[in-house]
Amino acid sequence: MKAVGTFFAVIFFITWNNVQPAVVLIEPRMYIQKIAKRVVELLESRYLTGPDLPIDNYTSPIELSSYGITISGNVSFHSAFVAKIGSMELNMQQYREALLSTEVQIDATMQWRNVATAMDFYADLDGFQGSGTLMVTYGHFDLPLKTKRIFETGEVSGSLLFQSISSINDIIIVGHPNNAHVQMMARAITTNFDFRDKMLEPFRRWNFLNILNVALSEIPFPEICYNC
Repeated sequence: MKAVGTFFAVIFFITWNNVQPAVVLIEPRMYIQKIAKRVVELLESRYLTGPDLPIDNYTSPIELSSYGITISGNVSFHSAFVAKIGSMELNMQQYREALLSTEVQIDATMQWRNVATAMDFYADLDGFQGSGTLMVTYGHFDLPLKTKRIFETGEVSGSLLFQSISSINDIIIVGHPNNAHVQMMARAITTNFDFRDKMLEPFRRWNFLNILNVALSEIPFPEICYNC
């Protein structure tokens, strides 16, 4: 029995002396959640609607046939704006942290749900020339939220940019006047990539760096525990 006890004592000693203390961030998830919450507060007070989320005027060719009707010509969109954002939240399923030798990164993804954009249009189509309005509501936008701290300088930086919409099946479009040609224009937004992509292009240029920098300056970056 003494030999058995000695054996387990040796194993315990070897195991104990081979356990390496971990280097970890202190509450990084709470940090990115605080950053996102502050960003939302600033967005709601300064950027929710109007000229701070610009959408370009543009003209796009369109040609689409379906169920006995064909539309062909050009559509000019103008005076577009973000009419409503249903909610803004942080998707922690996209959470990521990376503790490197020179820097540390903490990322997640913000989601804007039920983003409604309104735009006027003038259609110059075979069989229909006229103006109207489209209300395009996207199920959600994905905006990766990235933060980083450089160890040598202590500099904290980040980015928050539009990345993508959820799905073409998650777009609701209401058009006025509600005739066959306008309905086909709405159909083209969900089925024709080139026609829809021109609508998404302005979103990719939205830049919330000024707002993010305010949040980064107010909320301390997580400390590191070197012996945890």
